Amino acid sequence: MQSAWRIVDCCDLHGSLKYERGRLLVYDSVKDTSTDAPLSDIAVLLIGLHCNCSAGLLHQCSVYGVSVMTCDWRGIPISAMHPWSNINTRINVRYRAQIEQTIPRQKNLWGRIIQSKIRGQAAVLDVLGIDGGGHLRGLAAGVRSGDLTNVEGRAARDYWSALFARDSDFHRIPGSGDPRNGQLDYAYTILRGFTIKAVIAAGLCPCLGIHHHNGGNYFCLADDLIEVFRPTVDVKVSQLSENDSLIDKEVKRYLISNINRQFNGEGLTIPSKINDFSQQYALYVERKLDKIEIPQYVKD
Repeated sequence: MQSAWRIVDCCDLHGSLKYERGRLLVYDSVKDTSTDAPLSDIAVLLIGLHCNCSAGLLHQCSVYGVSVMTCDWRGIPISAMHPWSNINTRINVRYRAQIEQTIPRQKNLWGRIIQSKIRGQAAVLDVLGIDGGGHLRGLAAGVRSGDLTNVEGRAARDYWSALFARDSDFHRIPGSGDPRNGQLDYAYTILRGFTIKAVIAAGLCPCLGIHHHNGGNYFCLADDLIEVFRPTVDVKVSQLSENDSLIDKEVKRYLISNINRQFNGEGLTIPSKINDFSQQYALYVERKLDKIEIPQYVKD
């Protein structure tokens, strides 16, 4: 289980960040106030354009296993620094196992991931009292190895139109700039940061995906494993207004805090569940497990 749990958001900070005796020191030059937090409690540190950060702090973030994400003027993470320390000692074995993994084995797992994602989307509609959950579960039942018929795409069209039916002409277009897509993009990016960290911590090569194979994407595997956790973001974004903007600090705080909640109320937080899934996948590629349990969102 991941012990670090806090996300420290300094995107809007006009001030400085420093390290002192195991703690992050945050100085706000506008309010002339200082706060601090133990680095051992921090999973992700978000820094913005007006935030000065010492090299000593960045070094200690690596020592403590903190992921540091730099954010643009909107507060959306655009790059990240992830520690290489404390990486699983089986990294060479696992890299080789990923490379040697058979295509049928990969396709079988990808089909199960897509099934879980679609069933999670159905659960989102159920939780929110929106019709369509049964239809999505029917589509999920038709997913085959590798999802060669792109059931995922068909389910997505029906899912988004049902989930945001009250919005004016919503279409899921990443990076489009409208508030609703911005809410989803921001929360997914934070979730992706946790997934990248979990993949690296499990001693896995992040660029060797199960399904994603974009040569320009160093984190294909994270983009595979994150799929089953996206519904946990969707259910909370849907409870915001379509006009709630990321310019509002409270909107960002709401999205960040909800990523740290329990997964299905079972005790483990979402980041901890991502860690477990990554470790299970590592055992799967080594053939120490013939089948792994795919996480699936069912309730909040």
